[in-house]
Amino acid sequence: MPAFFNNTLIQLYSFEEGEYDDYGRKNNYSLKGEYSADIQPLSPQSSQQIFGKILQDTYKMYLNSNVPIEDTDIVKIPGEGTFEIFGSVETWNHGLINHKKVTLQKQRKELI
Repeated sequence: MPAFFNNTLIQLYSFEEGEYDDYGRKNNYSLKGEYSADIQPLSPQSSQQIFGKILQDTYKMYLNSNVPIEDTDIVKIPGEGTFEIFGSVETWNHGLINHKKVTLQKQRKELI
């Protein structure tokens, strides 16, 4: 039984190196799947503690431990935008409450 509430349906996209064009390498993303997640805004105190400054549009996300997420993936919330994974994906294995914790930052320009 997870210790969090899945309040958002996310789309997870994996990074694939693309071919080069006149402007440089094009990066492609392919849909891995849709997953339920618990997404919460990062408090100013947590932001100050983690980053040394207060960042806007930064969130923490909790997922089931079986979700195949990597730190190079892009998270898309339909109607909300795309989010970049900040740092590493943390895997927590505490018996009944196995989960993954991810810090997200909203992208100014959507990639997908």
